[in-house]
Amino acid sequence: MSHLTTSLAYSTDSAGMHPSHTLPLKLRAIAEAGFPSVELGFPDLEAFAEQEHPGYQKLDESGKGDLATLVRAATKIRQLCSELGLSVLAVHPFDKFEGYGDSSKRAAKLERASAWFKVLKALGCDMLQVGSTPDESSSNDYDVIAGDLRKLADEAAAQDPPIRIAYELWAWGAHVNTWEHIWEVCKRVDRPNFGLCLDTFQICARAYADPTSRNGLIQNPPEGSAVMHLASSLKALATTVPPEKIFYFQISDGSRKVAPDELLKAAKDQGIAPLYAWSNAWRPLPYMDTVCPRQDGKSWGGYLPVLDVCEAVLKTGWRGPWSYEVFYEEDMSKEDQDVPTRWTKAAQESHKMMLQKLQERGC
Repeated sequence: MSHLTTSLAYSTDSAGMHPSHTLPLKLRAIAEAGFPSVELGFPDLEAFAEQEHPGYQKLDESGKGDLATLVRAATKIRQLCSELGLSVLAVHPFDKFEGYGDSSKRAAKLERASAWFKVLKALGCDMLQVGSTPDESSSNDYDVIAGDLRKLADEAAAQDPPIRIAYELWAWGAHVNTWEHIWEVCKRVDRPNFGLCLDTFQICARAYADPTSRNGLIQNPPEGSAVMHLASSLKALATTVPPEKIFYFQISDGSRKVAPDELLKAAKDQGIAPLYAWSNAWRPLPYMDTVCPRQDGKSWGGYLPVLDVCEAVLKTGWRGPWSYEVFYEEDMSKEDQDVPTRWTKAAQESHKMMLQKLQERGC
């Protein structure tokens, strides 16, 4: 099965997790589960800086804040990762960057990028993930979007050592929210250090699922059904995206455990899009009911065709890093020190099961 993957990572992203699940605790759980690398959530690093240095001032949208302290915290995390046998695959999420015509706003965002680059260097990491902006006030002109990202890529390439930019579609993105969109932007950016982060959840959240609908599926797609719509999109993905432009691949499922009305209310209360609220709290692992059955006998609710997305990505010829990025607030928000261990071990079992099923499909 190993021929299907060259690297494996687990994300530390803190959305929905209890504050007691500190970054060192999560890193140890990731290492003990046998992961060789980690996708580091920037909020986790800032929370660690606050724990180590009371009074730490977080970086703002212009990169202003207590950067020196954050770099010291990053250096300490790098040392811990080294002791645990971990490398940092990528840092995320860098967002609300692209599509701004105002030169002063663009300059401020590049200042924030410059600050993040210093943090990446301290971590020994050479990849920054950029999420497609959800800001409706940003430009919908793909030439403007690509121009900003090209500048970011050039600044990243000039670092020592150079940094790669992995652009991820966010299903709630204002103007870029499908794999087709990020590929179109990537072609226009046209830089060797600029590529894609593909995500099973994000792809399905636009081409297959609608958690606010009665049956959890998108309604009235051109192909006549959500299944056919996704199949058409994945067939195009498999023959369109060059494998070298896929920098890494994030894996998670989506749950139907949340009722549409409950999700809509949560989104409204938080002032975010429903797909964003769903992403933050209802993303279990693929085959979670098999690899980690709930103690109450209920289902985790996963229903996305994750394996179909994986098969399409593999058909491009890609063989690169897989990263497990999961959010399940109902369980992860518990003040339970075993939560990180439970999820990281389950991710390893989920990965093994997926590779086995992909092999059965001839991948």
